[in-house]
Amino acid sequence: MSRDIDYAAVAVKTALSDKFARKSDLTALEVTANDRTITVRDGARAAEGSRDDLLAAIRKATDYDDLWTVLPKKRS
Repeated sequence: MSRDIDYAAVAVKTALSDKFARKSDLTALEVTANDRTITVRDGARAAEGSRDDLLAAIRKATDYDDLWTVLPKKRS
């Protein structure tokens, strides 16, 4: 049985694909549901946040490279 956070991670990955897949290579993109947050990773770049925070960053970003400047940074 899937958790709400699993559905939220799917929503984030879908939003990323819808906005950036036509102009950017997303083959290394990983979106992972954690206990209470979602991790987005592409190679050495990583971010972590709630569904709402991640979706807001996706809306705000002008392109895929800009996305990584507006995403919440992953905590170590």
